[in-house]
Amino acid sequence: MLHLHSALTWVAQRWGAVACAIFFFLLGLVFISRTGIEDDEAIFAVPLFLDWCFYGLPLGPHLRLPLMHMSYLGALKTWLYTPLFAFLAPTPEAIRVPAVLLGAATIVLFWLLLERVHSRAAAFAGSVLLATDTIFLLTTTYDWGPVALQHLLTVAAMLFAVRWYQSGRQGFLAAAAYCCGLAFWDKAIFGWMFAGMCAGSLIFARGIRRRMTFRGAALAIAALLGGALPVIVYNLAATPRFATIRSNARFTPGFFAAGWRALRATWNGSGLLGIAHYAAPHAGTPQGVVEQASFYLHAATGEWRTNFIEAALVVGLLVLLLRWRSTAREAMLFALVAGAIGLIAMLLSGGGLSVHHTILLWPLPVFFLANAFGEVPSRVGLVVLCFLGLSNLLVTNQYLYQFVRYGSSDVWTDAIYPLAAALSKTHASQAVITDWGIADQLCVLNRNDPPARPIAFRFMPPGDPPAQREADLRILADEKAIWVEHMPGHEVFKGANDHVLNAAREAGFSPVMLDTFYDRNGRAIFQTLRFVSSAQQPH
Repeated sequence: MLHLHSALTWVAQRWGAVACAIFFFLLGLVFISRTGIEDDEAIFAVPLFLDWCFYGLPLGPHLRLPLMHMSYLGALKTWLYTPLFAFLAPTPEAIRVPAVLLGAATIVLFWLLLERVHSRAAAFAGSVLLATDTIFLLTTTYDWGPVALQHLLTVAAMLFAVRWYQSGRQGFLAAAAYCCGLAFWDKAIFGWMFAGMCAGSLIFARGIRRRMTFRGAALAIAALLGGALPVIVYNLAATPRFATIRSNARFTPGFFAAGWRALRATWNGSGLLGIAHYAAPHAGTPQGVVEQASFYLHAATGEWRTNFIEAALVVGLLVLLLRWRSTAREAMLFALVAGAIGLIAMLLSGGGLSVHHTILLWPLPVFFLANAFGEVPSRVGLVVLCFLGLSNLLVTNQYLYQFVRYGSSDVWTDAIYPLAAALSKTHASQAVITDWGIADQLCVLNRNDPPARPIAFRFMPPGDPPAQREADLRILADEKAIWVEHMPGHEVFKGANDHVLNAAREAGFSPVMLDTFYDRNGRAIFQTLRFVSSAQQPH
């Protein structure tokens, strides 16, 4: 009973955190089924249904423990989902609801962080802004970055670090370092944020030096290395060594301008409007209370593609100058320095050109604004907070309206669902994939039955090694194989269909079309076919 009473007391004292987290979770549920599964969103689950993985530890002749999916992308999310997919089918809900829950947990931790750094007023403002942030919501729900674990681990690391700074307890410092290590394993480009947070922490250098002990530093280093151990093992054991750095470090001067545009699109909420269409052969009509409310709101407010967060950040800078001697100064400066250094590190390494990169700087901009809100009169702050939150929600509603009315873009197409369902009912020996953006989704949605087999682009090019050409001919000769293509005009690799068709004809095979698959708005996105020997064709 004592534990229950303590839990109820905690919830009562922090009802705002719980309310914001629940609100965020409900918003995420609204968007879960609006798009298809994107290829990068599915990659984490592929090793659960294949014997192959990018890099793993051998556990037997046909079993490997996945550690890495790419040179910079770890398998932490795969480990977390393994028990879930042991009992549930890999549906969009099973894939996305846990990601939304991670986002809701991040909001609760963010409240606790701001409450310790500044005040409950700052915690309330920050949690409201984060819960209504359009890009934070969508990138977390669809988590193709991935970003959900990055945000959770970043905020947890910041919270533990603050707890250590305030109490001097070395266990909190080790916990912060371990969260950073896990974040490195989840996605090695956490180094961007890590560099930013380390630079921002220099503002507190005097206090850190007083609190730091040799034992505490040793524990923190051990915890950091322990959390990052899988990515360390990969870089030391795989060939070539240090592949994470070698394959991902590049720089182009033009990245700065493009990166700044991506950051602004992340601030103002417009950065993902491209995943929703602006027209459709068959415009969707609202079904249910939520969609009808969305259409009524859109009719009343019109197109709403950006919020007012950029203006709020400018005002936040003025608050920092006017309240220079306040307790919020160091926290606001930390956010500015950490964000700036994180962005520079991102751009110098060739990232930051898309919102699924720039959103990794979150929640630093919201952290900056929340501390600014804590320094203004409560009534003024509440009015401004309501205005900013409403502008966020109007942008979010723009996405919902477009998804319902016009559907999602080719990379996010919901036509993947009828395609997967149809293939699962066949007795195909394999689903041969001719283009990017199909294979991983089909592998996950159908538990790799039939096996998804992507082929190289270009298929059977002149000068192909004899062994590879022989393997490709065996695929063409497999009469039980079903080939899956994007419809002309929807290809990611332009000309992929023609290259396959020409290569097949030169090898003596002809296509037999099977079916076409449409998205919910009537666009033909996928087609399936078989190849048969031309000698078997009726004359």
